[in-house]
Amino acid sequence: MNTVKLVAHRGESIIAPENTLEAFALAWARGAKAIEGDFHLTRDGQIVCMHDKNTRRTTGVDAEIAELTLSEIKRFDAGLWKGEAWRYTGVPTLAEVLAAMPDDGEIYIELKSVGPIVDALKAVFAQAARRPEQLTFIAFEEETIRAVKRLFPAHRAYWLTSLGSCHLTPAELAAKLTELGVDGVDIHFDGQITEAYVDAVHAAGKSFHVWTVDATHEAYRAAAMGVDSITTNRAAAIAREIR
Repeated sequence: MNTVKLVAHRGESIIAPENTLEAFALAWARGAKAIEGDFHLTRDGQIVCMHDKNTRRTTGVDAEIAELTLSEIKRFDAGLWKGEAWRYTGVPTLAEVLAAMPDDGEIYIELKSVGPIVDALKAVFAQAARRPEQLTFIAFEEETIRAVKRLFPAHRAYWLTSLGSCHLTPAELAAKLTELGVDGVDIHFDGQITEAYVDAVHAAGKSFHVWTVDATHEAYRAAAMGVDSITTNRAAAIAREIR
């Protein structure tokens, strides 16, 4: 149990507004070793942190990120939906998230946009004094995760998926990761995931990660299977409950 890594999903999002500097800061302050954030490309080629491609759910403004400039998004309030205490919380850029990371921190960078965002990463990383092992990529889109691994071979890259969408057996999943040229899988932890999947992926020399696990008994079950990391909205609480 003690070796499984807990990843704070969109920061300590059970309390703070997801995908904000405030949520990430709270996760670090509560002892997180890794965070996860979602990133899109703006109209003017900037990488911003938000889960949805439309800003409405967390800012109240019905607009597509791909059609907005960074300066326009920076005027939005991404915290008020979570409560009055979070009013005036802004939408951060990837550069801002990386600048606020502790020296020993790690981030799972989920690429929500495809194509051009991969090249945009180069400019951000050129300015960010971060080691490759601190910056891990995850993406559902197969060509995006292939491309980012080719462009940044020193960085870990995991294919995001679920058995409900890919319908693969343990052996097929392991073979798929080899075909993609990635370092592991980050898969939805549902009732179909068994130890056979974890063992097959590990036997292929890949790592096995799961999302999003908030129930204590499910975190125990995942850890007992030997997964390498658990992404959760309750990172601080899960850390206390399963260790």
